[in-house]
Amino acid sequence: MKNIYSLVALLFLMVFGAHAQTRIYTPALRAPADGATGQTPDVTLDWDAVTGQGMIIYYELQLAQQPDFSDAITFPETTVTAMNMSLLKFDEIYFWRVRANDGITTSEWSEPFSFRVVATVTITKPDNNVIVAPNPTIKWDVLTGIDNYDIQIDTVESWSMIESGINKQLNDVFAINHDDAWIVGNDGTILQYKDNAWEQVESNTTTHLTSVYFTDASTGWAAGANGVILSYDGNDWTEMTSNTDQQLNGLYFTSATNGYAVGNSGTVLHYDGTSWSSIDNITGDHNDIHGLGPDKIWVVGKAGSVSIFDGTDWTKINFTNRDLLSIWALSEDKVWASSKGGRIFHFNGTDWAEQTSGSTRDLNSIFFLDEFNGFAVGNNGTLLSYNGSVWQSLASGTTQHLYGVSMADTENGFVTGATGIVISYQGDGFNSEYLKMYTTADDTTSLFQFHHLLFGKNHFFRMRAKHAESTSDWSPARLFTIIDKPTLKTPVNNAVKIDLDTIVKWDSISGVVGYTVQRATDADFTDPFTYETPIPEYRFLGLVFGQDYYWRANARHAGGVSNWSNTFKFTTADAVTLSFPENNATEITRLPVFTWQKIRGTQKYMIQFCENSSFDCPEEYFSNDNSWQTLFMLELDTRYYWRVRAIQGLDSTAWSPSWSFVTIKGISVSENNLQQTQIYPNPGDGLYTVQLPMQPKDMEIELFALTGKRLFYQKVQSISRDFKYDLDVRHLEKGVYMLRIRAEKETVTRKLIIE
Repeated sequence: MKNIYSLVALLFLMVFGAHAQTRIYTPALRAPADGATGQTPDVTLDWDAVTGQGMIIYYELQLAQQPDFSDAITFPETTVTAMNMSLLKFDEIYFWRVRANDGITTSEWSEPFSFRVVATVTITKPDNNVIVAPNPTIKWDVLTGIDNYDIQIDTVESWSMIESGINKQLNDVFAINHDDAWIVGNDGTILQYKDNAWEQVESNTTTHLTSVYFTDASTGWAAGANGVILSYDGNDWTEMTSNTDQQLNGLYFTSATNGYAVGNSGTVLHYDGTSWSSIDNITGDHNDIHGLGPDKIWVVGKAGSVSIFDGTDWTKINFTNRDLLSIWALSEDKVWASSKGGRIFHFNGTDWAEQTSGSTRDLNSIFFLDEFNGFAVGNNGTLLSYNGSVWQSLASGTTQHLYGVSMADTENGFVTGATGIVISYQGDGFNSEYLKMYTTADDTTSLFQFHHLLFGKNHFFRMRAKHAESTSDWSPARLFTIIDKPTLKTPVNNAVKIDLDTIVKWDSISGVVGYTVQRATDADFTDPFTYETPIPEYRFLGLVFGQDYYWRANARHAGGVSNWSNTFKFTTADAVTLSFPENNATEITRLPVFTWQKIRGTQKYMIQFCENSSFDCPEEYFSNDNSWQTLFMLELDTRYYWRVRAIQGLDSTAWSPSWSFVTIKGISVSENNLQQTQIYPNPGDGLYTVQLPMQPKDMEIELFALTGKRLFYQKVQSISRDFKYDLDVRHLEKGVYMLRIRAEKETVTRKLIIE
């Protein structure tokens, strides 16, 4: 009986194996992941393969912009498991799903995935707020599935620096409407914006002010260091009693009779319309406060502390250990806090989560108009905007720290910062006469080079992508500043002892066609010499000794001329610097070679040396180089004094300081040999025999006039076995000459007389 049951079971399994897959499986979607963003217009939709009863599996893809697929496009069936899209619209959300059939059965539709097409181009270079040459190259991440890119460049952009009239640090700003705003800052600074200009208002305090808040145009408060709180009544600012000496960092009011101030050391103050009172037991250093009304208020501070007021009680939480610097609430599920290190946190009503800001700078203030218009500012000119999905970096036009941001509406707002910085929102920008627009030739490039941009000007640029069905948003604008002027290098400013023939140099600037250089003897360049050069250097010739010279350079290209560089000054040499024999040297050979530092551009040098420091000996010698060797043996163990001056045309330096040296006390071994050289007949008629004490490998013979001018030179490589050499100088006039012989690294000098 048991065997019969086994046989029945086996037959059942065989039948089940043949007919178990009565329907085809539903495909599982792979990429892009559900909810993915930043997809290209030709994104590839990818799904897993499935099995069925038939031999060939076909897949049917639907793409829609409505989640119920009421507007779906159904693509022809395919046997592959991926399909490229085309001409999808920028910054639009799409839904897609796939089903399969094997010719027998059709599967259910897959669970739909959604994705968002990229909104715009991502620029990667150059960084914001850098100084570049007039021909900068920009770079971006390539987008596929497009036709080309548009590029705009202008000197006007959405955010522009405006004149505040002061140089104090400005810590906070509150924009009431498009024509009424307030700024507070260090040393009691208060500014009011009226009639398109900022005007300083008397605060009646010199204490640093850190926060400002208004409930209407005539009712406002300012707070700051040492517990100071000021109130504004529409005419004047008046100090209030705060009952604390702690620094206050933030203000928030739900009405003119209900407000809060927070600060260091757990300070939280409440205003009831008449006076301020302290709220105890809220520990920590508090940096900012904001809320939705009297029953929902958030306070943030150091080490990630968050205190929440529900209208009755305060509750403290921590979701990070980073200092939180600013907070803004739009609703109970839309709250943002900015932090050190570029961190931004978002509260969705249940949890706090970090959002990618793209910055690593401390974000000192955050502000939201609505969920699609948020702003954050921070150190080193950081300015970020939020469009409802991502944070993007904007060009602020400065590298100074920014501390406050406030918007009256989507068209009007201000940012404040160090050194009196005020940045105003100017609308879309890119609307000046300078505006230039370019379109790239194709979609494959990721580089573009500008040319002939204006020297010293801020330039803003942005990009967008296009295809036949859609044009992306403009990218956030980036800022670079074109180099203002050349930077001089050498000679360094105030250099001295400069040659009469000297090359001046400056840093090269790409994208220019040439430079202009000016040289003058006065700092005002009253009557300068002007030169042109295509390279970043120029050779000054014809300078005079001991003169102050001023020089500068500018650059030029087809679009304009730069400012003049800073002026550098140099002074030419006014005396020769001696080298050898060193001052007070001893044991100097009797045929020393005098050397000194060369002054380029010098025609010749005059040398004097005597046995006394008054230089009353009449002889003067000349050299065309920065060395000279005596023409005769000096006395043993004798002190000599020497000096040199340089000569150029009719100009000459003063004599160098005189140096002295003492010759050797006895004849050295090296001097004994060649010193035995004899010349005869002497005096003679110009034909002489030189009798050497040895047979050298080679020998040099020179004949000088007493002025130092060389009149004869011969290199002799073959000497007779009797060590004799015939010297013929009969072509010279009668007179006294100095004959110098070099051989075997020794030198001998003899007086030669032609009669």
